[in-house]
Amino acid sequence: MKRMWIATFFILGNSLFAEADFERLNMEAGQAAEAKNFVTAEAKYAEALASASDSKTKTQAILGKFKAMRGQKRIKEAEEFLLSRVEDPDIQLQDARQLLNTLAETMLWQKGREDCAMGILQQAQNCECPKSGNVFYQTFYIMAILYRNRAQYSAEIVVLENVLQVREQHPANLCTAHYMTGAAYEKLGNSEEALAHYRTALKFGKRVKYKYDYTKVEKAIERMCK
Repeated sequence: MKRMWIATFFILGNSLFAEADFERLNMEAGQAAEAKNFVTAEAKYAEALASASDSKTKTQAILGKFKAMRGQKRIKEAEEFLLSRVEDPDIQLQDARQLLNTLAETMLWQKGREDCAMGILQQAQNCECPKSGNVFYQTFYIMAILYRNRAQYSAEIVVLENVLQVREQHPANLCTAHYMTGAAYEKLGNSEEALAHYRTALKFGKRVKYKYDYTKVEKAIERMCK
């Protein structure tokens, strides 16, 4: 019995030390990145990743290193690194989806990379996660922007429906999704549907408990009602 208690204490102690190391390294990496010392930030995030003990902390370190590498203009290498970590068996599906969302988001405004971003988001959909969470929302939000940028408004509406069906989503996310849907309908010349979604967007915007700017929604309703 005594040996079992000693072994348990040893394991817990090592876990606490590893957690402390991660927090310290992650903080130092963040400070270096803030100072735009991306080489040091990358090295610190690599150390943090090595000391990370679970999927959540590993994901934090992976994203940090990815951004530090991008800060050094090593775009292709950063993307290859992130994609390789998605396959890590220790990374949970929700965290893998977050990594893929982040990668796709960086491609949003890179000319000629729209198809690649869309493929990554389709891969992200295969990674199950709670529908009420921000990771789920982000996949379809980014996808909707890609369709909007291509003036494919009908496809944008279909994609956003994935979010609108989830009533447990955060009201800020539902506000944005309804606003984007309304804007898409307006582009298609369907004023009735556009106004209905703008009004629903305003309803959800007013439910956000923190300070939230929904003036663009109010302006859209005012414009449609003239």
